[in-house]
Amino acid sequence: MNGIIHQCSHPNDDDVHFRISEDKIFADIFHYLEVLFRIIKPRKVFFMAVDGVAPRAKMNQQRGRRFRSAKEAEDKIKKALEKGEILPTEARFDSNCITPGTEFMARLHEHLKYFVNMKISTDKSWQGITVYLSGHETPGEGEHKIMEFIRSEKAKPHHDPNTRHCLYGLDADLIMLGLTTHEAHFALLREEVRFGGKKSQRACAPEETTFHLLHLSLMREYIDYEFSPVKDKISFDYDIEKIIDDWILMGFLVGNDFIPHLPHLHINHDALPLLYRTYMAILPELGGYINENGHLNLKRFEKYLTRLSDFDREHFSEVFVDLKWFESKVGNKYLNEAAGIAAEEARNNKQKKRKAQENSLCLAALEKNEDEVVTSKTVLEDEPEDDDLFETEFRQYKRTYYMTKMGIEVVSDDFLADQAECYVQAIQWILHYYYHGVQSWSWYYPYHYAPYLSDIRNISELKIQFELGKPFMPFEQLLAVLPAASKDLLPRCYQHLMVSQDSPIIEYYPLDFKTDLNGKQQEWEAVVLIPFIDEKRLLEAMESCNKCLKEEEKQRNVHSACLMYWYDKDAEFQYMSPWPEKFPSIERCHTRFYLEEPHGTQKLYMGNAVPPTKVTFVGDKEQSMWLKEVQGVSEHYQRRKGIIIHETSVVVYAQLLTGNRYQLNQNGQVYLEKQWSKQALPFVYQTVVKDIKAFDSRFSNIKTLDDLFPPGSTAFMLGSPYYGCMGEVQDSRDVMPEGRIRVVFSIPCEPQLDRLIQNQHKYSVKYNPAYILASRLGVSGYLVSRFTGSIFIGRGSKKNPHGDHKANVGLNLKFNKKNEEVPGYTKKVGNEWMYSSAVEQLLAEYLERVPELFSYIAKNSQEDIFYEDDIWPGEDENGAEKVQEIVAWLKAHPVSALSRSSCDLQILDAAIVEKIEEEIEKCKVCCSMGHWCEFWH
Repeated sequence: MNGIIHQCSHPNDDDVHFRISEDKIFADIFHYLEVLFRIIKPRKVFFMAVDGVAPRAKMNQQRGRRFRSAKEAEDKIKKALEKGEILPTEARFDSNCITPGTEFMARLHEHLKYFVNMKISTDKSWQGITVYLSGHETPGEGEHKIMEFIRSEKAKPHHDPNTRHCLYGLDADLIMLGLTTHEAHFALLREEVRFGGKKSQRACAPEETTFHLLHLSLMREYIDYEFSPVKDKISFDYDIEKIIDDWILMGFLVGNDFIPHLPHLHINHDALPLLYRTYMAILPELGGYINENGHLNLKRFEKYLTRLSDFDREHFSEVFVDLKWFESKVGNKYLNEAAGIAAEEARNNKQKKRKAQENSLCLAALEKNEDEVVTSKTVLEDEPEDDDLFETEFRQYKRTYYMTKMGIEVVSDDFLADQAECYVQAIQWILHYYYHGVQSWSWYYPYHYAPYLSDIRNISELKIQFELGKPFMPFEQLLAVLPAASKDLLPRCYQHLMVSQDSPIIEYYPLDFKTDLNGKQQEWEAVVLIPFIDEKRLLEAMESCNKCLKEEEKQRNVHSACLMYWYDKDAEFQYMSPWPEKFPSIERCHTRFYLEEPHGTQKLYMGNAVPPTKVTFVGDKEQSMWLKEVQGVSEHYQRRKGIIIHETSVVVYAQLLTGNRYQLNQNGQVYLEKQWSKQALPFVYQTVVKDIKAFDSRFSNIKTLDDLFPPGSTAFMLGSPYYGCMGEVQDSRDVMPEGRIRVVFSIPCEPQLDRLIQNQHKYSVKYNPAYILASRLGVSGYLVSRFTGSIFIGRGSKKNPHGDHKANVGLNLKFNKKNEEVPGYTKKVGNEWMYSSAVEQLLAEYLERVPELFSYIAKNSQEDIFYEDDIWPGEDENGAEKVQEIVAWLKAHPVSALSRSSCDLQILDAAIVEKIEEEIEKCKVCCSMGHWCEFWH
């Protein structure tokens, strides 16, 4: 539906003079729907799905699109004005309003309901079918709501497997979605789009448009034909349904709405044939298929990616032989100076060893001697040293990609492992989304770029789990995806969050931002470099504004169910028009409708009433949850109680009684109320004992307030103010009829910390990023980062190591794997490490003691372990002694005794703690006198 809405409301974004009235938009949408209906002639069901609130994974793409469309519209208007064109006075249509929760979408929804009622009541061809309208208030993307509907229909016991489906829409991923159903009769309807040359617009009137019908049954035959050569090569059964599942998975690797494409894998550079060729080559070795009905077989997927990563190397080798690439690389020393020095150093070493083969390809490149003729390629193949150089350069090339694209300072193994895990998790989320529906509303891919194929490794043992979460409310999505230019589409109470400098989330709405084509050709394919939304911060920022919503706005900010309409000749009533001046009311409406119960809602049936449902299908997820629950309870009974409970067919979920609490009723009487635990636990039905006589602890002699609070008894204050103060109950007979008691509390004096809280920045430790320390110390940011972590020095030299003993001469001030920092010295902000001036002094002292260690590591940054004889190679130098000196100095230094803490904790600096202690001491002095207060309860 959204394709139709966009086409009818802003058919040509290049024309800045174009204006259209809202009634014309609605009339055009109605007309478009009628034309599509006439082309397809549905016999049973007509399902109209408007995009509702999307999963977070999709919202990041929507956000990029909306920011770009606002910027493009602004640029076009600016250019037109510069040319002296006079623009219409009425406002242009802001296509960003086609987002759930806006006033436009609410009006459109009312008009669509009117349209369905009108067609069913007046058009015979609409009367024999069920019409579904899943509007913008029903969560989910339009096409996925349709897939959910198809899945639920297929699960019904009387479903006809020969049902014919036809899905309308321009998106290419509808092909994937249609194929995931494995339905025999499935077609896609779409308008013809002409590519190439000047951007051509789709024809406005649907009658003038050429429509195409793609039969997926034919597509399935093509896929079968494409992959048939593997039939004789595999040891397991050839199954076209499984091949199609893997074909869909391969399509995800070139990028889609939820993840970026892998580096250098572009459809227009023949990425798909490469993926298919590789798949056909590796399949015989896999022993089975990769995509098992929407579940990734990680072992097989890893093997496929490993074979595919040869492409990374092939692509790089084209670059590797390009002399100019070496030139530019040495010239700009990458982004990271240390990495550049290391690369140069590696080259110099190679040159010394390889004087005999100066006509070799690599050396020619390294020495920038372009006049030399490369006569032999065999040198490259025969010499393992060149393979090493190739691998080193390849690693460095990828490192440059991560540094420049992702702004990473040190490309560590942890970083690469995290990239691999994120990417595999993304593929699994998308598979679930296409095959089973949303597995997590809140998950999203946290990077603008994907890792290299060759870096997606060690994934076969990953445990991939998702938290379901819940969909955003419409206003939450609006605030998450709209740019500040479209702020008027939001209720007024939220608008300041997008434009005010005091807004806690102002950085999410940059007025200017970069886009990166990243190998693509069309501007609309570019990566929009805007920050990802932090869900928690967004919702916290909205919290204070929510109470200012008007009643009409609250009604727009809801989730609602899908509407189901059908013709009933016995029903007859007047349906009022939503816009009487433009659309006539329906005088004799014959429509019935029903609100489908939305997913995830539960109804409680009391007494003997039986729910009007029966289980026809249990999904894999529910099945595994059921097995887990039953297994857990059975094992508990067998292991802890020695009881075998046999087969279980019913599980009862119940809350445990945690105790009783005294409550006061309106008559002044005291009674005990049962308190229940919040968590519902599973119990198997056959172990439940009913109608048991149990001692009721609610039997109590305490009936009145006087019984509960006799004079002289001790009480504690649990309200505010004075929470936690101890007091003594006084004679309260005169006030008890009012439900009150008199207590005298001892109120201790509290330290006054408000001033300290306001001025804490004066006593806080100041932290700086690595490059600032680096510039003050005259070293590279890489060295600051490296020396504040761990540095291992082995005995002997790299070529001749003496044993496995390694000494750690790093300052150990940050721990990435354990996610720990050292308060007062290091602090992790997001993914970046920050350092205090104490670290600067420490590094300065270290640098003064052993400058040669710093310069050696700067030149050999790619090494993980360094060796003492390589650092101090001189005859009269004793590397082992030097290392012992450094270790002894570090051990004697107070830095070795510092305590660490988790990066996620917020810890007060020592100077602030001292100030708090001073305040408490002052307080103790003034409190020694004592302070009493009478308090009424």
